[in-house]
Amino acid sequence: MSDLRKDLLRQMKAIREKMDPKLVERARLAALGKVPYDSDAAKEAVGHFLDAKRDGGAFRRKLEQALKAEGAALDLDDGERAPPAQPPAKPRRGGRVT
Repeated sequence: MSDLRKDLLRQMKAIREKMDPKLVERARLAALGKVPYDSDAAKEAVGHFLDAKRDGGAFRRKLEQALKAEGAALDLDDGERAPPAQPPAKPRRGGRVT
């Protein structure tokens, strides 16, 4: 029985050695429930949130102004901003939506 265990541990070690050490450490921390903060993922999530708001970009502009007043900047993209989402057209009462 111990031969199978040793063989499996040997295979796991070989796989681990081929992997990126940062990835191995991140997986170890994730298994312990301690995933480190990932600023790139956070930027992406905030960017998606702001782009999904249907206010024509008003919330994004308000946030940018507030951060600028504090001396910070809203650096969510690399110069490529998605156009703000347009609010859905409201149907007229008693008529058809065209």
